[in-house]
Amino acid sequence: MEIKLISSTQNILKTVSTAARVCYSGLSVKELLSKFSPEENRKLIKKVTAMGHLSVVEHAVFTFFVPESLKEELFSIMMEKPYLSISHIENGFIVTLNLRTMKELQTLFPDFKFTKTVAEYIPNWLY
Repeated sequence: MEIKLISSTQNILKTVSTAARVCYSGLSVKELLSKFSPEENRKLIKKVTAMGHLSVVEHAVFTFFVPESLKEELFSIMMEKPYLSISHIENGFIVTLNLRTMKELQTLFPDFKFTKTVAEYIPNWLY
C-alpha cells in the first residue's frame, strides 16, 4: 500500500491569500475572495512567507492515508512536530496536517517516504 491523499482544502491559493489579507485589509471577506487575481495572490504569499509569516499557510489542510509500514516515521515526526492528527485504522493511519507542517517536514525529515510523498502536494508558489 502507498500513501494516498484523502482530502485537502479547496482552492488553497485563495484560502491562504485571503487569510493573509483579512487581518490588515478593510475589505470584507467577500471582497477579498473576489478582488485579487491568482498572480496577485501568489505574489502576496511569496512576500509574506519570505518575511517568515508562515502562519497563513496553516489554513490549508491535507488528510492522507498512510500505511502501517510507515509507523516509525510517523512517530518520529510526531515527536518533533506534534501538529499532526494521527488516527490508527486497520492497515494504517489517517494523518491530517497543515501546509506549514508539510513544508517544515522537508527540512526536518527530508529522507522520509512520508515527507517526500506529501511534498508533492505543496504548491510551487510556496517555494
